[in-house]
Amino acid sequence: MTETLEDVLDRARVGIDRSEALGEAQVAVLEAASILVRAGRPGPAGSAAERAELLREALASVRAATVATGIAVVAHRPGAAQLPGGLPASVPAGI
Repeated sequence: MTETLEDVLDRARVGIDRSEALGEAQVAVLEAASILVRAGRPGPAGSAAERAELLREALASVRAATVATGIAVVAHRPGAAQLPGGLPASVPAGI
């Protein structure tokens, strides 16, 4: 399963435009999934520190996906003003 996810992730990194928030969110979610699968593998008794590190990495990817998705929501609203690079010109207070 991990090899399949890694293959999909590799193809996504090459084929998805990460300069846009939506693309960054897509890749970040795939990264998180891949890391979580690796963290769930059975390992030697001394692998608790490695598993904790993998879980921290997965959490960072999920956070990145959350932020990028929030930016994509704002950027793709009809009539939203945008700065170069696809960033919204302003972010509503509720986001």
